[in-house]
Amino acid sequence: MDQAGSIMASSRNGSDRAVRDRQTKRRTQEERRAETRARLLDASIRLLLEKGYSRFRIADAAAIAGVSRGGQTHHFATKNDLIKAAIEKLFGGELDHVRIEASSAGDENLLERAAAHIDEFLESELYQVSLKMLISAGETEHLASGIREIFARHREPIERAWIDRISGAGADPQQAEDVFWLLSNVPRGLAVERHVGGDPGDNQGLREFTVRLLTDYLAKPLANGADVAAG
Repeated sequence: MDQAGSIMASSRNGSDRAVRDRQTKRRTQEERRAETRARLLDASIRLLLEKGYSRFRIADAAAIAGVSRGGQTHHFATKNDLIKAAIEKLFGGELDHVRIEASSAGDENLLERAAAHIDEFLESELYQVSLKMLISAGETEHLASGIREIFARHREPIERAWIDRISGAGADPQQAEDVFWLLSNVPRGLAVERHVGGDPGDNQGLREFTVRLLTDYLAKPLANGADVAAG
């Protein structure tokens, strides 16, 4: 290779290295931003569980996350923005979880598995934080409205995972929706009652009764579906 060719090759190699360096730097910056955001959201979830909305301070979340005031403001300009993002993060994890749970449930204990998952959900950070926010942030309509919008957007695909699974086991689609509605709303009402200081009664007994009642209700269509499949 002559001298001119060597110079050109060296120039190209240098240019390639510069591009790779910029890509690496950009990727590293994106990773750092994602990590900072995740720390802020995790700290916010912890504080919301411990203190609720009224005593939540965005500066406390930043301190726990080890993020400067400027860094926090870069990601979330306001307290309400941070709270809504924290709830969004919790919902994302729940959707992945419910799809795994519903798809792995067998026909023989389908409603029991669904009921167990509903109970788990009602004890989760997602539900506890969201319920606290809806109750305590009622006077802040903008925040309450934002949380309700998040709920509405995520609730349908989460519930749909179980409804489709029940329907796939042989139930009529409308029956599957009715069954899941009752299966989820009985424990949800008890959870709210417990949260506001009431006496929800025997939660386990009511859950078992509801599962037995709905299993009997679905027994005929489920059996018919099995007969059709066998035929």
